Amino acid sequence: MAIPLLIDTDMGVDDAVAVAWALASGNEARIVGMTSVEGNVSLAQATANIARWLAGLGVAEMPPIGQGLSQTGRDMPMASHVFGDDGLGGVDLPDPTDFHPTDFRSIYGQAIEAHGRDLTILAIGPLTNLAALLDETPELLARVGRIVVMGGAVWCKGNITPHAEFNFYRDPAAAAAVLSAGLPVSVVPLDVTCQVLLDESHLAHLARSRAARGELLARLIRYPLVREADGGCGQFQVHDATALGVILRPAHFLRAAMGLDVVTEGSEAGASRPRVAKDKSRQVNVVISVNAADLLEDMLESLCDEKFVV
Repeated sequence: MAIPLLIDTDMGVDDAVAVAWALASGNEARIVGMTSVEGNVSLAQATANIARWLAGLGVAEMPPIGQGLSQTGRDMPMASHVFGDDGLGGVDLPDPTDFHPTDFRSIYGQAIEAHGRDLTILAIGPLTNLAALLDETPELLARVGRIVVMGGAVWCKGNITPHAEFNFYRDPAAAAAVLSAGLPVSVVPLDVTCQVLLDESHLAHLARSRAARGELLARLIRYPLVREADGGCGQFQVHDATALGVILRPAHFLRAAMGLDVVTEGSEAGASRPRVAKDKSRQVNVVISVNAADLLEDMLESLCDEKFVV
């Protein structure tokens, strides 16, 4: 049976790869709702990007889409330098007609009411929306079967400050609230996602695949790949698709149960600090290892709609 999936996203290029994989997964997962959050781009752009990307992929019947929240109180960078001004690499995408997003709360409420413990939430942006739900209706998220979060830098260096990963840095208080709430949370940190890398050979697979989404993804990913190449790397870290992989391909990952505190203020805001937590209700599952080669092969086979060896 397909896993009902609610995706909470700030809709940059790596988010788009995750969404494309979820849609390509066939009977493995089914997107039952999507909500935007400010992060990679502004809230308005993230909301529009959800519809633009789904339209570009040719989704005939869009899932319910909700507009979420922005972060307040801090002057925080976005990621236009990585993903372009629109967050999707400047790729020409159709502007969907008759697009009227609702409030994110109604999307969460509808999905949880319909699917309950079967529902998985994939949170691949700052956790602002989830923290707001915890504050307003704390019993709602308690009814969800699983929450998979892309965020944090547990033992590795951060990617926005030396201490912090981007999603947790943008709203550290939200991350701290969600991780300490006793919810069924799995954290997929930068330590693991930075090992899953696309390069020119993978883009060539996508571009020549028989799936229309492959060519579109190749164009989309080229923007951050070229940007990284300017710095001597030439690889693109697919953070958010790795988090989806924890749901679709759990055998490729190792996890450990632990407490994970998030620094909420000061120069180390957003930093993730592991600790021993004997109280299981205060533990989260932290992904600590990935079989990157097999995960990439499985992801690309789904996206290209063909079998091959990476």
